[in-house]
Amino acid sequence: MSDPHLNVEPSATSQSDADGETVQTTQPLSTRGIRSVVAGTLVAAFAPLAGFLGGTIVGSTGSTTELDPLFVWLFLGLIVGGAGAILAITGALRWVRANHAPQRVGPISKH
Repeated sequence: MSDPHLNVEPSATSQSDADGETVQTTQPLSTRGIRSVVAGTLVAAFAPLAGFLGGTIVGSTGSTTELDPLFVWLFLGLIVGGAGAILAITGALRWVRANHAPQRVGPISKH
């Protein structure tokens, strides 16, 4: 048996109107975490490209004993892009938890 006071669907709640009838109302979905998803996706997409562009602008030293600047810049771009991907994933988890967690709804009082 399930608890009648637990509402599994967070976007809908029950309220009683002036006549004492139960009315289903909807709540707006939470946008918590959406900014993190968008920012993390943009960083994850453009950081490796910016690293490749920076390494191309700096150029190669032509020496085989040193680290090539193209490699260093691209590696740094991949590290920053990975951090952006982690930010996007945590933002998506935050958004899912905010919109799909069960909410406790109190008993409906009848007049």
